[in-house]
Amino acid sequence: MAGLKRRREDVSQRSTRSRHRDASDSEDASETDDEVPPTNVVVAGSPSDSDEKERNGDDDDDDNENDDDDEEEEELLDFTQTDYAAQMSQADLEAEDDDDGGGKKSDGKPTKPKALHRLSEKALEELVAKLVRYMLYKSGLKLPIKFVDISKEVFPQYKNVSRYLFFFAKQKIESVFGYRVVHVDDSSGKEMYFVLNSVSSQEHLLLMNKNGKAASRGFLMMVLGLLWCAPARRLSEDDLWKQLARLDPKVQLKVNHPLLGDIPLLFKTLENQLYLNATFEIDPDLKKIRYYQYGPRTFLEVSKVQILNFVCKLITGHPPSDVQVNEVIAEDS
Repeated sequence: MAGLKRRREDVSQRSTRSRHRDASDSEDASETDDEVPPTNVVVAGSPSDSDEKERNGDDDDDDNENDDDDEEEEELLDFTQTDYAAQMSQADLEAEDDDDGGGKKSDGKPTKPKALHRLSEKALEELVAKLVRYMLYKSGLKLPIKFVDISKEVFPQYKNVSRYLFFFAKQKIESVFGYRVVHVDDSSGKEMYFVLNSVSSQEHLLLMNKNGKAASRGFLMMVLGLLWCAPARRLSEDDLWKQLARLDPKVQLKVNHPLLGDIPLLFKTLENQLYLNATFEIDPDLKKIRYYQYGPRTFLEVSKVQILNFVCKLITGHPPSDVQVNEVIAEDS
């Protein structure tokens, strides 16, 4: 009997302990049910935190790349003419016009030749338009307009009419097309004119530098810069070639440049366009030496102030000081 009673007590204790365990388990379960675990909800079409970080990083990289592109573009702009250089250049052109009598201080319309008295107004306009096309064609090639060639190439059937028709063609080019017709002071003594672009805005010049002739224009500025730094602003042909080869080893006499092509032919073109003037001297060994110096188109189209600006930015990274600019201006005063 005593053993049976002891077994009943053990069973009751075990059942009591099991009820306590069930109660505690149920309480723990209720507590865990009340605590909602955190979840990352991703809405369709919206980036997650990691994606946002990655995309923000990509955006920052894009912004940095855009900033780098802007900086590179500003560096390209750095070698176009500055505002004060453009103003100086335009002032020089206006002075040339005043001296030539073809600008604001015009001497008046020339006398009409007898050969044109029988022509109607429409026929005269056609002759003027023909001369305008000829002058614009020369301007596109950057070649000087030789006055003696007008009679031969434009009006071979008329005599002594070039001066009269040239007056009206010059007016039309300047008023309609916005160019300037400037007289050239050349050592040859021949009467010549340039048709120059009178636009001086930075945006326009940037577009000019981005065209297909940007490489040859850059080459021209390098040559003008080397001449600027040379004694008496002239260099022998051999010295000029040596200095260009130091700047770019691909510049060779008998080898075409990958961007510039035939460089001797390019030099000849710059001579024909009167950017450069070539003279010859005999050295003590009786050898004929070619020397390059500035041509008249350089001063009228580029100007000394622009060359100074280019050289200073190329060497120091900064534009010239006011003292340097005033010294250059004083050279021609």
